[in-house]
Amino acid sequence: MLHSAFIRGFRAMLPLWLGAVPSGIAFGFTARHVGLDAFEAQAMSLLVFSAPAQMATIDLLVRGVTPVLPVVVTLSVNAQLALISLACGRILRPGIWPAAAVAFLLTEGSFAVASAAPPLTLASLGGAAASMYLAWNLGTLLGLASADRLPALTHFGLDFVIPLTLIAVLGRWLREPPARHPVVVSALAATLLLLVLPSTVAILCAAISGALAGTVQFRDREAMWNGPSS
Repeated sequence: MLHSAFIRGFRAMLPLWLGAVPSGIAFGFTARHVGLDAFEAQAMSLLVFSAPAQMATIDLLVRGVTPVLPVVVTLSVNAQLALISLACGRILRPGIWPAAAVAFLLTEGSFAVASAAPPLTLASLGGAAASMYLAWNLGTLLGLASADRLPALTHFGLDFVIPLTLIAVLGRWLREPPARHPVVVSALAATLLLLVLPSTVAILCAAISGALAGTVQFRDREAMWNGPSS
């Protein structure tokens, strides 16, 4: 039963490989050409496993910012996963070690796909998460393998591939208003803060403001779903 649920979750994610593998290729290729060696880039995909955070980190490293800032940005970008983990914990009530394993692999996409193919179980969620993890790391490996055989993207004037890929990764999750609201808050905050703060500080503060907006919105929606307390 657990095996079939895992396979069901794994297979449900396969259509998303069409986006995950090319994005991983772009990350691996670009990471190699901005100075990371193959071990560092692949380790980032294995340990961080967050396309937006990894793209943002490389962008910040290229700009020569302090190493602390990419860490803070990574935590801010992935803040919503803490909320998803809480939701999963309330629904599934897993043991500590299975919960830790799934939490490490959890993404918005795997949660959404596993939830859309009920019943949602720890095995089906784990299968979906493992599928995306494999796709992202396979893409990174292919990007690293091609980086030494092809010229740097900057030779073609394509050094803007990092922000474009980041936008592409985020864009598919912005189709619903609940996902767009935190982005609007972040964009407005960044626009205003850039007038008075250094760009890196302004972007960091804007990311935090978006995460806070998402947290408030999540709590409001959860209260609406649960109804008034008796």
